[in-house]
Amino acid sequence: MRFGIRLADWFGGTQNIVDLAVLAEKNGFDSCWVSHDIFMRSSLVALTAIAERTSKIVLGNTILNPYTTNPAELAMYLATLDELSGGRVVCGISAGGMEYMDWLGIPHLRPLSRTREAVELIRLLLSGKVAEYDGREFRWSKQCYMRFKPLRGKIPVYIGGQGDKMLEYSGAAGEGALPLLYPPEFAEYAVGKIREGARKAGRRPSDVQIAGCVWMSIAGRREESVIDPLKELVAYFGPLLGAKGLASVGLTPESFSEVHQAFREKGVRAAAKLVNEGMLRLAIYGTQEDCISRLEKLAGAGVDEVLIGAPLGPDPRESVRIIGQQIIPYLSTRSGTGRK
Repeated sequence: MRFGIRLADWFGGTQNIVDLAVLAEKNGFDSCWVSHDIFMRSSLVALTAIAERTSKIVLGNTILNPYTTNPAELAMYLATLDELSGGRVVCGISAGGMEYMDWLGIPHLRPLSRTREAVELIRLLLSGKVAEYDGREFRWSKQCYMRFKPLRGKIPVYIGGQGDKMLEYSGAAGEGALPLLYPPEFAEYAVGKIREGARKAGRRPSDVQIAGCVWMSIAGRREESVIDPLKELVAYFGPLLGAKGLASVGLTPESFSEVHQAFREKGVRAAAKLVNEGMLRLAIYGTQEDCISRLEKLAGAGVDEVLIGAPLGPDPRESVRIIGQQIIPYLSTRSGTGRK
């Protein structure tokens, strides 16, 4: 199993995000992903700064979408960052969240179709070909081609998802898949759908690298402060999660009705007060031993790389060190969880 870190606005300013990425590289993480969430700090800017301060860690976004940004601009950005970083970029892409599009007044129509066409167009542009295209979502003329030669003609595409169709598509078309494993117990089902999609497309399931996204909060000992950083995160994103994932820990979308109402009316801090222990099961949290137990289950379910995201812990920098110096070496020596 490989290990990545996912960074986001929850860690404060852009400089904090960059510093954590540098620390992650020094502590043995394989990849660094920055969340691309509407009305939050730009992942594009943060990853550019990270590319300048690191030398080997793989760089990606979680997750770009073809609704708020045209595939042409996504391809331009990916090619430029890949050039700047010396060929370390992967493309994380999916349809984005319906509720966020509603905020913007953007119809979230045909998410699978739009993602599929965007992936095709990005690949065409990066390959140096003319991306003349007559699709359902995009219609481009023969003037659509890169005016510069990308460093690499093929950047790995990792497709994010939570629903059945997007999970299967990630297996059918992606070099990698980015399933949202909130909770981690959803991994077995998600991996099964990804592999099913690969087989239907005539691919070997092993050709698709599965990089599962998890939330984690860890400290040297189990204490209330490990749980507190999780509550706002769960209050913000929990109501948006799919029914099948929630069901794997005995939750339903209705479980979050009061949380979601409080968020809409009073904000995330008020909503966080309503997050209960059952909802916290959406994340991996506790001591080193608590976290290792659930991470081992991810490896057993077929996850190739675990992308560890916010809040990390009461002291994110210390959490990065604990993960890098204790958890990664330990799991790397365990049968079935070693790095590939």
